[in-house]
Amino acid sequence: MQIGLISDCLSHSDLPILLRHYQQLGISQIEIGTGNFSSAPHCDLSHLVQDTGARTRWLQHFQQHNITISALNCSGNILDADETRRTNAQAVFRHTVELAAQIGVSTVVCMSGCPGEPTGKGHFPNWVTCDWQPEFLTLLNRQWDEIVLPFWQDAAQQLHQHGIRAALELHPGQVVYNPATFLRLHAVTGDVIGINLDPSHLFWQGIEPIRVIERYGAHIYHVHAKDCWIDADEMALNGGLDMRHGAQVTRAWQHCLWGEGHSDHYWRRFVHALHAQGYTGTLSIEYAGNGTDILGDIHRTRAFIERTLPT
Repeated sequence: MQIGLISDCLSHSDLPILLRHYQQLGISQIEIGTGNFSSAPHCDLSHLVQDTGARTRWLQHFQQHNITISALNCSGNILDADETRRTNAQAVFRHTVELAAQIGVSTVVCMSGCPGEPTGKGHFPNWVTCDWQPEFLTLLNRQWDEIVLPFWQDAAQQLHQHGIRAALELHPGQVVYNPATFLRLHAVTGDVIGINLDPSHLFWQGIEPIRVIERYGAHIYHVHAKDCWIDADEMALNGGLDMRHGAQVTRAWQHCLWGEGHSDHYWRRFVHALHAQGYTGTLSIEYAGNGTDILGDIHRTRAFIERTLPT
């Protein structure tokens, strides 16, 4: 396994400075944000897809610094109820798949999307989280049958044609947010989609990431290194579905750096579980510090992860 970093963690730096930071931090793998939820300052996606010379010059930056692109990340709501947002998000997804094929990167990290009502009249996504009252299941089934499955069946063909696999982040607010919803989608797409395992989003749902690795390790195509601190008292009182913003109150959970929410013993077990399942990819750091010392936080996180790797 290699230690990597998502480019958005240092979005304030231009590409040459970004890559120098990577060298100084001792990180050789980069996950490039290409758009949607990413500000994508390091990737002019449409230009790179269209211009062979621009791609060559862009790739030379990474080669000169001995940095390998582990994945392209276009996470966004590709099923958004708003037509303009949906069209833009899907264009970024499709162009990202094209770019990945052009530069020989096999994995695109993304999210499954979250529609609104299938009537087409709404402008907001609607994430169904409860099977009662009855209308919720009616909405959910229509979302899957009329929007989710048709899009992903078509996307799976594009992925297959380009020889690319999509690693879906199991992210609350999206239709695929846990193993059960992933398997529902995988049943119609096959192995061109897998899991981007970000344990931070599993913890506050009450999901045990190591259990997921042990059960579904063959489907894990990419891993985000991000932790989640749980306030046991708030979790017992208000649970994980807490809509209060974490910067304003002490809610039941808060994203944090690896090692700040769970012990080094836990993360050694996590990494060893991945190793036992044959995962040889990247542990890609997603920054979740307070922003006062980003480079220092990333350096400490890299050193922490390094101590958990199998010898």
